This record gives sequence, C-alpha cells and structure tokens, in this order.
Amino acid sequence: MSPRPPTLARNLTYRLVWILLVTIVMNVIVVGTYYSADQPSLEREAIEKQLSLLQEAMESTDPNLHAQATALYRSYPHSYGFALLDAQGRLLDAENTALIPPEALETDLFTQHWQTRLTTADGEVILMSTAIQRPEGKVRLVFVMHDDPGHLVRRALAREFLTHIWIPILPVAVIMLAANHFMIRRGLSPVTHAANWARTIQPGQPAPPLKDTALPAEIDDLVHSTQRTLKRLNMALVAEQRRGAEIAHALRTPIAVLTARLAALPDGETHTKLRADLAALSRTVHQVLASSKADSLDISSLSRSDLNKIARDVIATLAPFAYQNGVSLSLHPSSEPAIVKAAPEGVELALTNLVENAVLHSNSQRVDIRVSPEGTLSVRDFGDGIATDALAHLFDAFWRGENAFPGGSGLGLAIVQRLQLAQKGAIKVSNHPARGAEFILIYRNKNYRNKNNV
Repeated sequence: MSPRPPTLARNLTYRLVWILLVTIVMNVIVVGTYYSADQPSLEREAIEKQLSLLQEAMESTDPNLHAQATALYRSYPHSYGFALLDAQGRLLDAENTALIPPEALETDLFTQHWQTRLTTADGEVILMSTAIQRPEGKVRLVFVMHDDPGHLVRRALAREFLTHIWIPILPVAVIMLAANHFMIRRGLSPVTHAANWARTIQPGQPAPPLKDTALPAEIDDLVHSTQRTLKRLNMALVAEQRRGAEIAHALRTPIAVLTARLAALPDGETHTKLRADLAALSRTVHQVLASSKADSLDISSLSRSDLNKIARDVIATLAPFAYQNGVSLSLHPSSEPAIVKAAPEGVELALTNLVENAVLHSNSQRVDIRVSPEGTLSVRDFGDGIATDALAHLFDAFWRGENAFPGGSGLGLAIVQRLQLAQKGAIKVSNHPARGAEFILIYRNKNYRNKNNV
C-alpha cells in the first residue's frame, strides 16, 4: 500500500515556512552587509563592550568577575591591553601596557572620551579612552587593540544580528506561522470535510448524506457533481449486476434439466465428458453470480465474520466436489475466536473460489485450509507451485495459464481480489518454501468485536 501523500494544509504550511526562512535569510544578508561595511562602528561597539566589562569588574569586589574581565588580556598579551590611571597619571591597574603608546597616557586627555587609530612600528593599533567616576574621584580607562584574535568585532556583529534580527523577527515569525497555520487549517476544513465524506463512499452503495456544512462554492459544486456522477455510476452498476444475475439465474434452470437428463443416460466416455462440461458450465454460472455481488457487499459498522465457522461451512460444501477430483481437504482452525470485520457472504465466496481453484488447478492431492487468530485465511496446495511469469497475471480477469484445467473461465481469482478490495482487505500469493502455492486472505480490524459480541 503506497504511503498517503501529505495534506493540502501541510503543503501550504511548508510553503509558508520556506517563505519565512527566505525572509529571515534575506534580512541576515542585508543586515550583515550593512554592518560589515561600517567597520569603525563595529570596532567602537566591540571596544565599548570591553570597557564596560572592565568597569563592572573594577566596581565589584568579586575576584572571579575581575578574573573573567582580564582573561582576554592574558590569553592574547600581544593583541589587547588596558590601563587605569588617576588624575595625576599614575597606573592603578593595567594589563599589557607595552602595547599602549605613551602619548595615549598623557594627562591632558584625562576627561575626554575618544577613539583613534595609530600606526606604530608593529602595525596599526586602535585606542579608546573614557573617564570613569569612582568614589575616590575620576579615573581614566584606556583600551588598546592590535589585530583581533579574540574576534571581538565578530562578536559585535553577532550582537547586531541578535538585536536587529533574531529578537525582533523570530517571535513575529513564530506568531505568524502559528496564526497562518491555524487560518489555513480552518480555511481548508471544508475541503477536509468533503474528503472525509468521499472516503465513506462504497462501490455500489448510494452516496452517504453530507452533513450540513457551509461549503465554499467550488467545494459545494464538486460535492454535488460527485453525487450526481456516483448516482449515474451506481445505476449503471446495478443494471450490469442485474443483467449478470438474470443471465445466471436463467441458465441455472436449463443446467438443472440437463443434469437430470444426463443422469438418466448410460455411463460411457461421452457421458463422462458431458458431465465434466456441465460441471464446468455450472461453476461458470456460479462465478458470474459471485462477480455480480462482489461490488455490492454491505460492510456496515456491525458486519462481522467468524472465520472458523465459515471455513467449516465451505469445506463441508466442497468436500464432495474435492473427493470427485481425488483431493482431500484438511482444516486447521484457530484455537482462539477469529472474528473480523467483513461480510460473511464475501468471505465465503472468496474462500470457496480459492478452494475450488486449488482443487482444479494445483495438481495436488491435498489442500490445507488454515485459520489464524490474527484474522487471516490461508489455502495451500502441495502441487507444482506457480510459475514466476504467471504471478503477475493471476488476478487478471479471463487470464488462464498454459496448463490450466479445461473448461474454466479465468474469473475465480479476479473475483476473489474484487471481494477483498470491496471489504478493505487484501490477498497475498506465494510459492511455499516446501512445496505448492499458498493464498492468504487478509482482513482488517483483526479480532474485531462489537457490543453484541460476548
């Protein structure tokens, strides 16, 4: 059974997600391009962040906080440094002061907040100075950066992304996605309602009533068109079934008359051949009747079948037929009740066709019928099995193998498949590892029970 395709609501939601993702990616590209082009602003933001961390650590008595704030300077002694000076230019705290040009420590720059880029013998350095008010008076904090192995500028760019993209856009995107998903599901609910109604349609059965629901004009037209089409198809199907049943019933009387008259004739080779031909004609009539019923089985919520009972009834009916063909029937019932959701008439017709097929076409002297507690019926013969090239055509109507039993119509297995499909069941066929072929009838809702079953 092929997997069910995704729903329309899911497809639309996926498309909405892709639109949001593309929007976010485009925002990332635009913001990244804009801020990457403004390198001085990123550098200023990165340095101000470090100055803020240093100031916080200096105002705190927590030694761990001070260690965290100065870890950058100890990890990269040739790239970052700072100096804390009082109004007289004395160093109060410092790391890697050799990186700071002497002119940056001059006292006439004490109260000014500035940033500059200087060219030294070791390359370009970026400097920033800021005044800090402390209880003992104002002090000045100077920061220097040579290269950026600690990726301070990249971190500043990441903070810009967080501030201008992730924080404002993601919550809005999530809210939009949830709201649109809810609106999509609500807007498509009439389509879902119509689809659920369509799944309840059964071949040969009138279209079930559609509950009063406000459907959009397009869906309402589709539903009513489907109802009209189904009505015409059911009328054509009923007419076809009636014609087949009428023909089969009309043939049963002359067949019964011929059987009675044939019984009065003396035995002989011609008599034996006529009896075989008449038996084949009778089976064909029976299969035509079964075919006319295959598409009109009533599988209601209370339909249930006892597989053990049906198997016993079928074997009791076909035992004389099998004996005449030199075949013994063996039943292996389930040790537990095997109740499935299926029409008993459909199960009986399917099993009867399989057993008759095994008796006539398997070239076997024994046929086993087995009932499993999981709700399956298997028919196995001990003949030559089925040719590999024939497996693909077994269920084709009117198809017959090269060595098929004479007088058959090629309808038996096709009818079995139609019966199983009509009951939402399945049929499997394979060559048994030991010998012969095995057909398995599978029914859904295994071990089915209803409130009337005690």
